[in-house]
Amino acid sequence: MDILTDILQSAGLRKSLLMKRAIYKPLAIKFPCEMSMGFHAVAQGEVYLRSQGIKVPILLKRGDIVMLKRGLSHEIATDVKTKAQNFSDIDFPQYENRIPLVSIVSGVYQFQTEPIHPMFSEIPDLMIIRAEEIPSHSALYIAQQLLSAEVGNSGPGSDAITRSLLDVLFHYIFRDWLEKRESKTSSFSQALKDPNLKKVITAVHAEPSKDWNLENLSEVAGLSRAAFAQKFKKITGDTPAHYLARIRIQKAMDMLRATNDGLEIIAEKVGYGDSFVFSKAFKRILGVSPKEFRKEIA
Repeated sequence: MDILTDILQSAGLRKSLLMKRAIYKPLAIKFPCEMSMGFHAVAQGEVYLRSQGIKVPILLKRGDIVMLKRGLSHEIATDVKTKAQNFSDIDFPQYENRIPLVSIVSGVYQFQTEPIHPMFSEIPDLMIIRAEEIPSHSALYIAQQLLSAEVGNSGPGSDAITRSLLDVLFHYIFRDWLEKRESKTSSFSQALKDPNLKKVITAVHAEPSKDWNLENLSEVAGLSRAAFAQKFKKITGDTPAHYLARIRIQKAMDMLRATNDGLEIIAEKVGYGDSFVFSKAFKRILGVSPKEFRKEIA
């Protein structure tokens, strides 16, 4: 079971290529991100990242990659002063035999339901990976180089290739962040580095509908019940039961959005005995009933 993929898919992640452009004159572009994470890879030149949440514009150079947390609207600009325009209002002319001022690839990753997994609360506003920080032998470097090469390519399948490479890069950035993240407080990312807890997290993501309890979860972890419960709480800041409930409810949210299944069917699919128990757990975590949630997103 790929835990990261399951977390993202359960939140209804939808990816798309937002922009693959060569820019030949001073320009600033607005990227509204109320419901999505923004992603930019600089293939050529330099750009500035501007946002109300950033006091000083951040310079991004060739080979730099930045991902922005969901909800952080921002601007990408060739300089610090040019007034930003909405992406949809900009004409991007193409010129043969001219070197662009900037070449950039931007993607958007929208969540169809509110992401409630604890990992999302740990994501920083900005994830910046500088070109010089990426080892030349790493998979991240190779993916970034392939993406940069594809920016100026108008050959058959170019957009499809770029979308695929954006997806690869997106996951490599997450992997890099999860592996490097250090936390002095309780966190989900720290739990993934603990071999006992990672076994448990992998198991419940693989089979969220299984009749999990403290006894069989501790067996998966290879610890006593008391030792497992204490360790899980200390490292994640959560109880095993509540973590399992959040996984189940996130999957249920996606089913309520994407299917016409009744509450009894959804309850069974995510591991609850009946719709009453399911509805009670759903409201405890989200503050609304499954029926109310379905109406809100309809």
